[in-house]
Amino acid sequence: MSLLDPQQQEQAANAVEGGLLEEGVYKCRIVGVEEWKGTSLVWKYRVEPGQDGAGRELWAWTPLTEKGIWRTKELFAALGKELDADETAFLGMPVVVTVELGTNSQTGAAKNEVVDVVRGEGEAVAEAAPGDGDDGIPF
Repeated sequence: MSLLDPQQQEQAANAVEGGLLEEGVYKCRIVGVEEWKGTSLVWKYRVEPGQDGAGRELWAWTPLTEKGIWRTKELFAALGKELDADETAFLGMPVVVTVELGTNSQTGAAKNEVVDVVRGEGEAVAEAAPGDGDDGIPF
């Protein structure tokens, strides 16, 4: 039996050194959004085929706290959604994600940072993220 399940095999096959995407703008789809510990929304974006990093996933957080909830409001507006939208309103939505290289504040390691997200062209495509369900939030 393989040590890696099919999803892990695909991720390993698409991995680049350090696991980082180059800084730039990527066409993606939203493949997940969920509330995390009542303090933020976790957004999961998958890079569309035909680009470097196709199939790779990027994660970003928007606050739900009083000081930072304005960032969540701005993202909903940028995606053309009302504040009462649920997860299904976002799943499969095409977006354009701007990625920069940053530094993990806890480890000092390089990391990708999603610095901007806007609605992309096209319609939402119903797509299940591999491992949807209880795949956990990477920390």
